[in-house]
Amino acid sequence: MAVSHIMAINLEAKDLRKAFDEGRFPSAGWEIGARSDADAHAKELRGGMWSALTMTLAFAVTGLMLAAVLGKVHPALPLDWGKMLSVVGGLLAAWATLFELGGYAETYSGEALHEKLRPVFFRAAFLPGLIFATAGQLWWQ
Repeated sequence: MAVSHIMAINLEAKDLRKAFDEGRFPSAGWEIGARSDADAHAKELRGGMWSALTMTLAFAVTGLMLAAVLGKVHPALPLDWGKMLSVVGGLLAAWATLFELGGYAETYSGEALHEKLRPVFFRAAFLPGLIFATAGQLWWQ
């Protein structure tokens, strides 16, 4: 899909479209390089997601340990579903934010598939996180 997307973006340029129509573009084997680039960008996206998740969980565990030391979290205390919703929402929003702020390889056109997917992934985690965090804060027992 990314390879087809790359070709479609290239063909939007008038000079490349003319070369394509004349049979001079793309060069033989172009899809191998395009697939290699797409694989590298996909690996970068996955790495960014895992890195952001790892950092988010590390800070969450640190926060949980601090709350336990302060006596605010203990297995004997009753479970508060509102707080649980708020925590889950905060973690989703934090993960999405760290992922988005992590940076990524930018292309000249800014139209590569990985550049288009990144904001979609961000919204897919951040917005539900915001909903859960808000619902958790407004939860009334």
